[in-house]
Amino acid sequence: MTFDRIVTTVRLGFSVLFLWMVLAGPWVNLKKESFGVFDSQGGSGFGIVAVAMGIVILLISLLFLIGKEFEFGYFQIGRHQLLLALTVASFTNVLGFLIITHSGSFRELGSIRGAGWGAAGACLVMYFFPQLVITGLGSLGVASSTALEIKDSRKIASGILLSGVVMIIAPLLEWFKTTEESWTGYQPGAPRIAFLLLVFGGVMTLVGCMRLRVKGLAEPGGRISHPHLQLVVSLSVLAPLIGWLITDMQREDMSSGLGVWVAFLAGLLLLGLSLFELTKREVTAS
Repeated sequence: MTFDRIVTTVRLGFSVLFLWMVLAGPWVNLKKESFGVFDSQGGSGFGIVAVAMGIVILLISLLFLIGKEFEFGYFQIGRHQLLLALTVASFTNVLGFLIITHSGSFRELGSIRGAGWGAAGACLVMYFFPQLVITGLGSLGVASSTALEIKDSRKIASGILLSGVVMIIAPLLEWFKTTEESWTGYQPGAPRIAFLLLVFGGVMTLVGCMRLRVKGLAEPGGRISHPHLQLVVSLSVLAPLIGWLITDMQREDMSSGLGVWVAFLAGLLLLGLSLFELTKREVTAS
């Protein structure tokens, strides 16, 4: 059995394991009962996002196993690059859920004792999964890419900088509220999911500043380019926010504030910039 075949088989195993843990295991433990992936008191929106992404990841892993090549030619995104983005986004989605169930006033709403083994196990699986994808990419060799025109480069870099700054400041707005009180994203008592945005926003702000320089920012190398990594970050921001917004729709004892929507728009902006850049330059889809 070749090295690539081993990696492909392990990826498929991780895909099945992730989906099984998401669907079979409890997501929230209370003192006397537990709730599963789709329950409004359990995984809720985060569980719905996890299942949807898990199914797509499983399908892509099956395509790897049967040797089926595919790519989104117009956007120059191949199966490895798409799988990397989805697995990292799945990790941040479940991680975001674990964070809110163990911090702030959201935990106090239902007297949550802690996250169930389904959510915790799924997060652990997705922590290692992207490393398997990167291992597969590393065996493909070096790819070619073309530079952007200066005009387009500055527009994209400015947009990335803007999206990063907005991700950082969005949690300063109202983030979470109940019938009795409201909190900003960074305020003590608020669910700590906003600090994920602080990390991603800080990275994108730095990337935007670096790409605005005359020398620009060096490409990551291999089969990954800047827009591919920006795609990873954008989906990693959007996935937990979508989960949070769906949870808001399913529950009557809480609601989301303006800050969540502002952060969501920043994630969409970064996603749009990533796809736009992929149409403006030639990179290798893998």
